[in-house]
Amino acid sequence: MTISAPATVDELQTLIRDSERIHVIGKGSKTALHGNVNGAATVGLSEISGIIEYQPAEYTVTVRAGTAVHDLSAALDDEGQYLPFDPLLPAAATIGGVVAANLSGSRRFRYGGVRDFILGAEVVDGAGRAFRVGGKVVKNSAGFDLSKFLVGSLGRYAIMTELTFKVFPDVPRFRSLAFHYEQLEDALSAIYFINQSPYELDALDLVPPPLMNRGKKDGCWKLLARLAGFDETLPQRVERFSAAMTGETAPIQVKPLEDSASLWDPLAGLAGACLVKVALSPKQVPRFDEMVSRSPRRYGVGGNIVWLETEDIKQLDAALKSCELTGLCLRGVVESAVIGAPLENVLAARVKQVLDPQNKLV
Repeated sequence: MTISAPATVDELQTLIRDSERIHVIGKGSKTALHGNVNGAATVGLSEISGIIEYQPAEYTVTVRAGTAVHDLSAALDDEGQYLPFDPLLPAAATIGGVVAANLSGSRRFRYGGVRDFILGAEVVDGAGRAFRVGGKVVKNSAGFDLSKFLVGSLGRYAIMTELTFKVFPDVPRFRSLAFHYEQLEDALSAIYFINQSPYELDALDLVPPPLMNRGKKDGCWKLLARLAGFDETLPQRVERFSAAMTGETAPIQVKPLEDSASLWDPLAGLAGACLVKVALSPKQVPRFDEMVSRSPRRYGVGGNIVWLETEDIKQLDAALKSCELTGLCLRGVVESAVIGAPLENVLAARVKQVLDPQNKLV
C-alpha cells in the first residue's frame, strides 16, 4: 500500500482535488479500517502533527490531527491535566484516528466520551475545501455542531486536520478494587446500584470468567471499580464505597488491586484475529453475552461498551444482527469495518452529500 504523506493542508487539498477516491489514515494502528478501500489513494496524516496552542489556565488544547496520542498526553501530564475521554491505543494511535473511530477508554465512565470534549476542528472536505467548525473555547455559539458529528465518522465526511479539546486537571491517586460475583445478573445488579449511588467512580469495567474456568466454582464475574482523589480523602471514600457495595450487592469477595495502566486498558489480552467494539446497554448484556460466551471480551464503561476478539467474524455479525447491535472492527481482515445491524441515518446521508458530493472519501 503506497501512502501519500502531505506536510501541509494545502498539499492535502491538492491531493483530494487530483484523486478520484481518498482514504485517510493516521498511523495505521486500526488495520480493519484500512483493508477494503477499493483502490482509493491512501493519505497519511502523520506529517500534519504537533501541538498548535495549549492554554492550561483555560483548559483547552489545539493539536494537528496527526499528533501521536502519547505525545499529547505527555504534554498535558506535564501540567497535571489529561483528556478525560481516555483515548485508546495511546502508544500507537494519532488523536485524529481516535476521534474518527470514536475510541474512548475505561476512564470515560466518569465524564463522558470524545463528543463531550471536542470543541472544534479544522477539516478538508471531499471537494478540497478547508474550513473550521466549532470553536476554540468552551463557551461557543449554538447550532449544528459538525465537529461532534465527525466523531466516529471514519473520515467519510471530511478529513480532520486540526482539533481542539477541553481538558481537565487530573488527580494524583487511584485505588482499584475487584468485586467477584458468581452470576452475571448479580454483577449487573451491582452496576445498577453504583449508577444510582452518590459514589463517583473514575472507571467501572466488567470482566467475564476466564474461559478455562467456565462452569467451575472459581469462575466468577469480576467487577473492576476505580476511585480517584487525594491522599487526604481517598482512603475514606474507598472504605465507604466498599462497605456500601458489600452491604447492597453481596459479592463473594472484595479484593484491592494494584492500580496500573494495564489494569485499565480494556484491550489488554485481546489478541485474536479480529478485535471488535460494540456499543450496547447493560440490559442488553445478558442476551448478547450468551451468544458470544466463547469469545474473550471485556465490558467497559459500566457495561455500555464491549470489546471482544473473534476468529469467526461472520458468526459475530449474525449475533449482532440478532441483537440489533452494530460493531466496529478495529483489527483483522474484514470485508467491512462495520458489522451487525446496519446504521441508517438520514442526516448522515445529507451531510455526506454536502461535504463530499463526488463520494471521494472512503
